[in-house]
Amino acid sequence: MLKKSVYFYRYSLMRNSPLTGIKNRCYAQTADTKISSDSEIDLMRSRLIYQSRKRGILENCIIFTTFADKYLKTFNCEQLQKYDALINSKFDEWDLYAWSIGSKPAPQEFDNDILKLLKNHVQKRS
Repeated sequence: MLKKSVYFYRYSLMRNSPLTGIKNRCYAQTADTKISSDSEIDLMRSRLIYQSRKRGILENCIIFTTFADKYLKTFNCEQLQKYDALINSKFDEWDLYAWSIGSKPAPQEFDNDILKLLKNHVQKRS
């Protein structure tokens, strides 16, 4: 069972809007979270596939969609958590793009087997 959840809020641009503070998403934290059942892993996999398709720039949409379609079905829980940490990190889309094509070195926390697999995927497609 997931122990912690992170809630993201959508705030309206209008000051006194009735939409201010409405919860719209709940993502499971990946750090120190134990996922016990297959249904939770499937839910996480489905969320990551969706998030891979809906990126901020077209280049990342293409890269991460093809990567997710090819590899996410075979990833175990630990690999899914590493991929989740990568695509939902504090870094912007251009950093992710630069890391995936290899033009910029990734921080130590993301320099793992998932990023190496992503770089290999990009090089094979180009």
